[in-house]
Amino acid sequence: MVWVLRLISLIILAFLGSYLVVDLKLKPLDAEARVAAPGVFADLSDGKLHYRWDGPEDGPVLVLVHGFSTPNFIYQQNVEALNAAGFRTLRFDHFGRGWSDRPRTRYDIEFYDRTLNELLSAAGVSQPFGLVGLSMGGPIVAEFTARYPERVDRLALLVPAGLDTAGADGASAALLRTPLIGDWVWRMFGKSILLGDPQYDEASRAPEYHLQGDVAEQFEYRGYLQALLSTFRHMPMAGREETYASLAVTGVPVLAIYGDADPTVLISSAARLESLMPEADIRIVEGGAHGLNYQRHDLVNPWLVDWFSSDQ
Repeated sequence: MVWVLRLISLIILAFLGSYLVVDLKLKPLDAEARVAAPGVFADLSDGKLHYRWDGPEDGPVLVLVHGFSTPNFIYQQNVEALNAAGFRTLRFDHFGRGWSDRPRTRYDIEFYDRTLNELLSAAGVSQPFGLVGLSMGGPIVAEFTARYPERVDRLALLVPAGLDTAGADGASAALLRTPLIGDWVWRMFGKSILLGDPQYDEASRAPEYHLQGDVAEQFEYRGYLQALLSTFRHMPMAGREETYASLAVTGVPVLAIYGDADPTVLISSAARLESLMPEADIRIVEGGAHGLNYQRHDLVNPWLVDWFSSDQ
């Protein structure tokens, strides 16, 4: 019996040791690291949040909220077109991503709603504005608009999560939600899982349709993977029918764009969103994948400019 206990102890120590060794190899996201950040920082209740303004200072304001793992540079091609059309854009890195702090907390809808509210206050956005949500940003901005409809003029949802989302359930998802075991698996293999996403294979696309930033850079700093895991556990990417139904009641105009070749947010989400929000303008990009906002920006950008110009 003694040798069994010793073996179990050794296994536990090996798991713990490997976790700590991998974590210790990462860099702290401190003031020295932040010198490279292209924007500025707001001191919010959960830490320093990286954000940036672009476009004419007197232009109508659009706020862009990114998704689960790729920071705000995922919007670069969209921002350039919107700024050229006269819009003033505000984008930011979610806590845990990009150049923002990685607080050890529960990354749930209340956390993301608080962050957006505090950023708007810090950035001086008081008048109604246009709002864009990409992937996980979809349910974030939908919830925000349902709670504060008087603050939002128009809403655009780009491949919005919250309905039929791949990987939301199943054995792998259950494993990652398991305390300790899921933490170790994610710490050991999370980077390879994320960087193995077909979205990041850009060999077949021209440079102007590439991500305009290095998605792997944020992996170099402590807390990124832990933030994603907390989000995965506490910010459901499916089953958010109530959120979208509540959004429909507000009467805020909604544009939703899906890709029929998206392996993450399944195209069946479009029909489900239409049943929940029959007044929404729902468009399908033929052959569009999960990165269609930048991979197909030549199609998506005119739609965004026209949509947000409707009330101007």
